[in-house]
Amino acid sequence: MTGSDTPRLERQFPLCAQHVAPRCEMVDRSMGKKGRFRAGLLRGSLATVGGYLVRVNPALSLFAASLIAFAPVHALAQDQQASVSVRDRPREEYDPLGLRFGGFTLNATLDLSAASTDNVFAEETGADEDVIYAVAPSARVRSNWSRHAIQVEAGGRFESHEDFSSEDADTNFARFYGRLDVGARSTVALSASTAHEVESRTEPDAPTGGDPVEYDRQDVALTAVHTFNRFKLTGGVAQRTFEFDGTQNIRDNEETSIRARVDAELTPRIGLVLQAVADERDYDNHPTPAIVNSEGRTLLAGVSVNFTDLMRGEINVGQFEREYDAGNSVEGLAVAANLEWYPTGLTTVTVTGRRNTEDVIGATESQPFTETEFGARVDHELLRNLILTAGAQIGRRDYESIDREDEVLSADVGADYLINRRVALRARYVFDDVQSSGIDRYRDFEANAFTLGLSFRL
Repeated sequence: MTGSDTPRLERQFPLCAQHVAPRCEMVDRSMGKKGRFRAGLLRGSLATVGGYLVRVNPALSLFAASLIAFAPVHALAQDQQASVSVRDRPREEYDPLGLRFGGFTLNATLDLSAASTDNVFAEETGADEDVIYAVAPSARVRSNWSRHAIQVEAGGRFESHEDFSSEDADTNFARFYGRLDVGARSTVALSASTAHEVESRTEPDAPTGGDPVEYDRQDVALTAVHTFNRFKLTGGVAQRTFEFDGTQNIRDNEETSIRARVDAELTPRIGLVLQAVADERDYDNHPTPAIVNSEGRTLLAGVSVNFTDLMRGEINVGQFEREYDAGNSVEGLAVAANLEWYPTGLTTVTVTGRRNTEDVIGATESQPFTETEFGARVDHELLRNLILTAGAQIGRRDYESIDREDEVLSADVGADYLINRRVALRARYVFDDVQSSGIDRYRDFEANAFTLGLSFRL
């Protein structure tokens, strides 16, 4: 739950209220599910050079990308635009129009779903089945101004279990985002959010007994961006607070972070990235705060790529270090990567990677560990209004001060069918697997869940 601010996949605070819709203007940090890679997802790739369509073997994709990257700028059509992923591209005949009033647009969604799981408590033995019904309304108001921007979003999710009502949970969230354009090259943005959440039973360190763990989370961030010549400078400060209910309040913590980033354009298609993050975590209610309070630093350097219709994203590597008040420390190799590859105009392959230090207060109290995650996802537009998706993510937790290692896996497959602007169908199958080993191992479990959902959109 808590962790470093290095970019990663996250499940909490999904910013896009609709499953298939234009890209949201804001991006929130995410927790992302565990899983594994699936080899051989695609056989070919497409590249467009000088207006001609060229088909190449996947093994040659990187070579082709390098040729495009270092080709003279004038070799490409000047009005050529970068590709948009399958999920982000607009679909004018199926995207909800919203309700316009003055300089603002209102969008709203009502999601209805039913999910069947064969291990509702994520237990190692004696797994229990259940059916979960959910209702999730949300609404978003955003400005349509040519300069500056404001966006406000709120929603909730209400879950009811058919057999185990003790697992019923209600969650909610509210977010604000505002951007001030200072001249033509600078912006200042303020974001704030609050939410009431429930810890998933499938988290590797979540308790298996008792009522679901509920908590409140607040986030505030101030970010400034300035662009000049071939450089973009980004700086920001942020604060995140967790407040847990009941006896779990020993997990209450506050994290303050400062970050800086420099993007330098080496060529129109390749850039250099340098970034640094420093944070401080304080657990006020813990009986021995010295073993959990800490200061962390992460330094990363890497490259960003934008090969027009072939690939875009960035890869960063560096060093992380976390020092605890008790005197112990953890350090190692840090990785943060996110790449989108477009083998065809109808398919997007997303690859992510992350490695950093974490700590957790849960079933095993507080123990620092190094977490490594790699994931891949394929989105394919079978029809204009039918999107197929499959993803997998694998992870490993290496605990520093106890003899424990967790292997985490998550995979899913599904489809989104847009009936019209107002109605969409969604189907998902999700598989979660955790294997814990060592003298201080926690638990092993597998869970299968199948979900059918219906969305009404404004």
